[in-house]
Amino acid sequence: MGVYRSTNSPGIKIVGPSESCKRVPISEATRLLLCDFATGDLDLPLHEVNADWGEVFRGICRHGLLGLAHRYITRSTTVNDDPPESFRQAVGQAYRQRSFRQLMMVRQIRVILAFLLDQGIEFLVLKGPVLAHQVYPDPFLRFYNDLDIVVREEDALVIHRALTAEGFEALDGLVELPPKIVPQAVIYERKYWSMERKLLVEVHYDDLLNAGLSSRDVDGFWERAVAIRLEGVPVRTLCLEDQLVYLCAHVHYHGYPRLNWLSDIAFIVRDHADELNWEQVERTAHREEAEVGVYYTLFFLDKLLGVRVPDEVIEAVKPDAFRRWTHERLLPEDKVVSLQPMWRPDFSFYFTPVLKRMLPDLLVMGRRVEKVRYLFRLLVPPRAWLRHYYRLEGSRGLWVHYLLHPLKLIWHLGEEVVGVVLGKLRKGAG
Repeated sequence: MGVYRSTNSPGIKIVGPSESCKRVPISEATRLLLCDFATGDLDLPLHEVNADWGEVFRGICRHGLLGLAHRYITRSTTVNDDPPESFRQAVGQAYRQRSFRQLMMVRQIRVILAFLLDQGIEFLVLKGPVLAHQVYPDPFLRFYNDLDIVVREEDALVIHRALTAEGFEALDGLVELPPKIVPQAVIYERKYWSMERKLLVEVHYDDLLNAGLSSRDVDGFWERAVAIRLEGVPVRTLCLEDQLVYLCAHVHYHGYPRLNWLSDIAFIVRDHADELNWEQVERTAHREEAEVGVYYTLFFLDKLLGVRVPDEVIEAVKPDAFRRWTHERLLPEDKVVSLQPMWRPDFSFYFTPVLKRMLPDLLVMGRRVEKVRYLFRLLVPPRAWLRHYYRLEGSRGLWVHYLLHPLKLIWHLGEEVVGVVLGKLRKGAG
């Protein structure tokens, strides 16, 4: 939750989503071509536009589309004189360099996965490595920068000890997970970095959908998990239906800044349609109250990449009118589809900042009753949580913090509101 403090070590620079997913201004011609490459469809002709191919190349790299662009310009039967030779050469050279780095990373990932298996730790592999092998026709179409795994929350200390024994450093500086406000509260992820291996491992727990609360059907996600071989190592990952819901929730949370995250979903929806049980997708979305993330991601998948899911699926996960109206005001359709820089809320349940995270989440996302209970409990939190938050020894002086804690929360809320109002006034005056 929002009380999780980061104590990153000096000299270690891990680029998080807020840094790596910033949008930059692009032309409409570049936007159209990036969407063409992102579809992963070799039969789709590129838009005939007067493009700045240098800008297109930079966009391909920023949106994680290097593998798909390289395959298109080397294998598509519809490609014409565009793109120019200079662009083709730039893509080819960048692709070869990135492929080499990927090979080095794959070797390290293989070693770590085998190590965790030898330790008897139960885990699921998520995102890049799995998608590259499970979803894409060629794993070098989908590059990635780290290893994401899921463990059960009860195994948090076990995985921590295993990774630190193997030379990884917990970037939050903690050993155990912090105390909870309510039983459903759970940290979404912890980052572990190995300088020697140049590898980042992100460990996720029972909040599989970035909801800010433990998923309701944690056991179901594990029971439906499937076995695959990843670089020769037998591992487990989410089934395709859960993979789809997970990816939809993930890209919605980040506000659709990278097209390759939609490419992941496009390959599942288009190329693995025969394997999908859409009723299971709907059941999971409803049980987890994840309809908003699923609906809007599938909606923008069609708008940006032209990949459609069955109409009955869209209708089944369609949020109520109030949520749709609010979502459009907070994350307008035209702003998302433009791929231009924009302000966006964080649809994730953290109690700070209130106006950018907590309030938008409460208005739009699901599990409102549980979140409201959490907020009431936050005013009078458990003793262990209060000691951890204020870094207190024992129970000495705890009563003072119980008196001041609600006032502190109100003060920070007032500061945020005043800051936002003054910012708008300055912007209007300028």
